[in-house]
Amino acid sequence: MKLSKSDIINRDLRQDPPLEVGKSSLALAYEAMQKGDLEEAKRITEYARLEWEVVHDMFTNWAWSFFTYIADNFGEDELEKAYRSILGSYYKDRYDKVMSQDVETQLQLTIEGLRGHLMGPDRQGDIEVIEDEEKYTLVLDSCGSGGVARQRVDRGEVKTPEVFGCTKKEQPWSWGKKDISYYCTHCTMVNEILSIENYGHPMRVTEYNPDSEAPCKWLVYKDPKKVPAEYYERVGKEAPDHAPRLSDKK
Repeated sequence: MKLSKSDIINRDLRQDPPLEVGKSSLALAYEAMQKGDLEEAKRITEYARLEWEVVHDMFTNWAWSFFTYIADNFGEDELEKAYRSILGSYYKDRYDKVMSQDVETQLQLTIEGLRGHLMGPDRQGDIEVIEDEEKYTLVLDSCGSGGVARQRVDRGEVKTPEVFGCTKKEQPWSWGKKDISYYCTHCTMVNEILSIENYGHPMRVTEYNPDSEAPCKWLVYKDPKKVPAEYYERVGKEAPDHAPRLSDKK
């Protein structure tokens, strides 16, 4: 593999001959492993990760800008309808299987998806998991999708920040808050609202951090009956009678 710095994109680019450049980077990494050249295999594998990062981040930006276009041109209520139509088209088919599993398997499936978003400071897919008696806390530092996208906007690294909008009203699907990235509100729908509507409780609780440089967190409760009432109410849902309150723990 011929990796060389490209002035066009200001990073390394595979610059193999035309009849070789179409070969999978992972296939080249496997070949290097078979030859025992581990350093070359590492170099190629990291480039393959970068290939995924470039496309992943482009699609994150597209999604955020599409969500913003809907909200700006048709109203925020229409964005919720779009979420329900798009997410609802596959939600139960995917999550019926997830929610039928024990909590550790649910956690493993959840974290597999997060690794795919290239979490962590070096975009390697690292997620810190903290366990206590009630729950697992997943520390997304940084979140590789919405977190990284928000950082670029907040740092002034994008030329058209106006296409990356935030909620103008306090919406149930923005945890009852304004100024939440439209991209990140899909977490409310997936983790909480649609889960409550289909399974009676949040699948995961999202702790969105308004500071894009600080980590967001996901909470996975071992017993769904222990999910505090406030996490239902902030997304416009009535909490079960058995749900404890965060205020009772203070």
